[in-house]
Amino acid sequence: MRRLLTFAMLAALCLPAAAAARERSPNDGTLSVKDGHGVVTINGRGGAIGTLAKGSVTITDPIDGDGTGPIVTGDDLPPIERSDTTTTWRGWGVRFRIIGGAFKIVVRGRGINLSFVGKGNVTLNGAGTDDDGTYAVNGADYSLIQDFPFTFPLSATTP
Repeated sequence: MRRLLTFAMLAALCLPAAAAARERSPNDGTLSVKDGHGVVTINGRGGAIGTLAKGSVTITDPIDGDGTGPIVTGDDLPPIERSDTTTTWRGWGVRFRIIGGAFKIVVRGRGINLSFVGKGNVTLNGAGTDDDGTYAVNGADYSLIQDFPFTFPLSATTP
């Protein structure tokens, strides 16, 4: 009985995201960031999910209703409404996701773990510590995040 209840709860959590997500285009790329420290910026279309140990996430969702909109939990401090379409959440143990549509995400802090599937432009900028984390594009091997802004377009053909 407990397993059935757990499965039903997981299915209930996944259905809204699955319904809002569009089919993955053959041109969609993938980005994975592990234990990042610094700033990660994604300006794209697709889906992103992530966590950060300490810091902030600013999400701009310019087109209302073209996806789930930002879903953020674990923010300890009150959110900052920067405009009608942009909000910043801050704290420790922040979790976020946005599925479907166009968006811009700026994650600042440490302990950044995120996954993005879609197309767009990505900027990675480490904090200049001994270990600013790693990233992988389109399933390739993980590389170190450097302590300078590194911008690249993300799609299925990104090397």
